Amino acid sequence: MRSVLSAVLALSVFSAASAKQIVITVGGNTTTNTSAVFQPAQITNATIGDTLFFNFTQGNHTATQSTFAGPCIPAHETNSTINGFDSGFRDTVNGTAITNLVVPITANDTIWFFDANTCAEGGVGGVNINDSSTETLDGFRRNAIRLNGTKSTTSASGSGSGTHTATSSRTSSTASGNTSNNGAERSVVLGLGAAVPMVLAAMLL
Repeated sequence: MRSVLSAVLALSVFSAASAKQIVITVGGNTTTNTSAVFQPAQITNATIGDTLFFNFTQGNHTATQSTFAGPCIPAHETNSTINGFDSGFRDTVNGTAITNLVVPITANDTIWFFDANTCAEGGVGGVNINDSSTETLDGFRRNAIRLNGTKSTTSASGSGSGTHTATSSRTSSTASGNTSNNGAERSVVLGLGAAVPMVLAAMLL
């Protein structure tokens, strides 16, 4: 039993050490290129345990989860089983009020997101997009522009909450989003992830 506990603890430490923070800058030069609101717009290497760090540096924008079919509509409005993340509008007041949104990754699924201010002009992004499928970032952006920020289908009923869970358009409940103005919260998130296996190991004793 002690050897099992040691193995679990070692795995926890390794997982915490290998997790990475992926910074997505929100703002950019949207005057001449609205599709540049998210930098980078496509994340290809997010794995379980990582965190997305949306850093709002310019303008007044959002980071809101959606689905491929409804690129400019909050995910829970088109699919009531998804309680996606939503930063709400973050006015940086000419770059003097920088804030962020932290979204932990708990599943290796595709996550689509948009900015409510520029979505109809291509202000969108995605995480772990499968480019070999028909659902690509370019296709997602074209959908946003074609639909001009409107719904593509009748929305299912759903409600949002103060704390949202990041989910893919195919599966639900993949992550939870929380706001933070410093790096302390990121450490707390990773620390909690490392503590879970310890609790499970203690139950086996």
